[in-house]
Amino acid sequence: MNFGAIIRKVKSRVLSANLPSLITIYIDKKAILDNLATYRQAYPEIEFAPVLKSNAYGHSLVPIARILDSQRLPFLIVDSYYEARLLRDNNIQTPILIIGYVEPQIMLRSRLAKISFCITSLEQLQQLARSQRQLNLHLKIDTGMHRQGVLVSELEQAIQILKNNNNLNLEGISSHLADADNIESKSVPKQLKNWTKARDIMRQNFPTINYSHISATAGVLHTDENTHSLARLGLGLYGISLADNPRIKIKPALSMQTMVSGIKKISKGDTVGYNDTFIAPHDMLIATIPAGYAEGIDRRLSNKGQVEVNCKLCPIIGRVSMNITTIDVSAVPAVKLGDTVTIISDDNASPISVNNLAKTCQTIPYEILVHIPAHLRRVIR
Repeated sequence: MNFGAIIRKVKSRVLSANLPSLITIYIDKKAILDNLATYRQAYPEIEFAPVLKSNAYGHSLVPIARILDSQRLPFLIVDSYYEARLLRDNNIQTPILIIGYVEPQIMLRSRLAKISFCITSLEQLQQLARSQRQLNLHLKIDTGMHRQGVLVSELEQAIQILKNNNNLNLEGISSHLADADNIESKSVPKQLKNWTKARDIMRQNFPTINYSHISATAGVLHTDENTHSLARLGLGLYGISLADNPRIKIKPALSMQTMVSGIKKISKGDTVGYNDTFIAPHDMLIATIPAGYAEGIDRRLSNKGQVEVNCKLCPIIGRVSMNITTIDVSAVPAVKLGDTVTIISDDNASPISVNNLAKTCQTIPYEILVHIPAHLRRVIR
């Protein structure tokens, strides 16, 4: 990058930092570090690698990586080569594992330091074998989820390719549990049986493998140090859990706020929003906020979600629009323009926590988080 480009980049950052923001995402740095420490302390026999894919589950990739870069981690996990490059371009030094599919030609052209690639199929491995390029690899094994990975029946072919190509360094093996958040799952024991068989075969052929990992956050409920050497810490890093774990107490790291942008009185029988889905049952005081489904307020919250204004929960009324949501502020004393509105709370017990918003929308917390746009302002505190 030439000097002029550097100046333009700096000016762009300064200007964007000074722009007024109607919506702010707050990220609790202490919560992120405490959540990581909690898992490490609860399971000292295994390592944890934070998962930062999909914009760090909506928390913002580079800022989260900066928080973690000094934590002496085995590696950070991303989904794509783009994410890995973005981290290296921002001077993140921790090793990186890309677990998503990367085209073989991209792997072979890569000049990024301390990068490992996850091999998700036998065909991908065969293509890499045609080159002499040195690559660090994690071989993904399909133990029963039937989404990605080399089948157990294909392991012998994979082993021969790896043994015949010294440039392909097998750093680790991995798999993924399909039903880990179900403590009574019937498929997890079957997958673990297949995993044990595959892991033993790989260890016999490659005794110096550094990492074996099958568990994500919920998977630690089903596994121990005899199952794997490392777990991938995704949702748990951000303080959210799909399954109760008596060994773990974590705190959500993300909250989201905006402001009251409009206030008006409406009469009984008036309608609100698109398609007249809300009819005022009595005279009301309503308000708008400058955020809608384009800013991460799920449209399924129409007429049944809530936000918080001046410590009062206020129902969402009418359809959530693209950039506007209307709320009932009749119960908020002295509400005024500019008052703070909390859209997502970092209090897990709140009706507007990520977990509870997901329940209201009949979806999963992941979807609520990753639908928060990357362009919205994040503040680390």
